[in-house]
Amino acid sequence: MFMVFRFLIYIAKTSFMKIPKVFVLFLPAIFSGCTNVAGDVTRTLEPLSADPLKRAALFSSANAFFTDAGYQCRSASDTEDFRCRKDLRDVYIHQTHAVVEIFPGDDGGNPLLVTTRWDEGLIPGEFISSEFSNPDVAAFCDYLAQAKLAVCRNAS
Repeated sequence: MFMVFRFLIYIAKTSFMKIPKVFVLFLPAIFSGCTNVAGDVTRTLEPLSADPLKRAALFSSANAFFTDAGYQCRSASDTEDFRCRKDLRDVYIHQTHAVVEIFPGDDGGNPLLVTTRWDEGLIPGEFISSEFSNPDVAAFCDYLAQAKLAVCRNAS
């Protein structure tokens, strides 16, 4: 972004008389970035047994699965949530990454699995799909079911 402003200053200094002043004022708006967020279906993680789902086992399984899938994960003990991020696209003018989060359920209920896609850069939101489905989250739900830890259900 620094290079863009440097370029604008160069244009203003070298050919200021050739470019209308109004155009120079609107140049930063042309090069300003856009942030777009699209989300997948929120899922509830329900234990397969009558016992409540153990947070440590869930976070350990999630950390192993998503780290193997190329995500960078962290767990916040103060808020009891879990977050993973994976870069999907990283080009000069546009970056896209997926975020997977596990939050504690309301009033001690079942945890929630939330996934979003973040698009940041110079591509306007009108050109980016607002629909997002994360195949890694679907695979994680299958993994939890096979490990007999939990089953994913779409939250209402």
